[in-house]
Amino acid sequence: TLHLAELLGGAPYRVPKHCTVLQDGRPVRIDYGENDHCCKRFTLAGEWLVGQGMQSEGPVGHAHARLVRARDVVGVALERLARDPLIFLHPPGAGCTECDAARASVAG
Repeated sequence: TLHLAELLGGAPYRVPKHCTVLQDGRPVRIDYGENDHCCKRFTLAGEWLVGQGMQSEGPVGHAHARLVRARDVVGVALERLARDPLIFLHPPGAGCTECDAARASVAG
């Protein structure tokens, strides 16, 4: 859901990726740009959701679980992305090569 929010919110970063599909029985490489990064800052969304009372937490069996509406996840992420389209990327100089690559795709 957060990657969807990035796309809907116009996050400008794209990292080159590819996949292989069968076309007329033959493998064909498809190149595309993916909104990819380390995703560690996706934890921010949990803080936003809790802060707005949109997330419930509790045990499910032996696990700790969180319950949230996907619509709310996308909504709070879109609000933050509108203010800062790079909010889910680590800041420059943080030592995160994945976020640095995503950030470089915007500059270049």
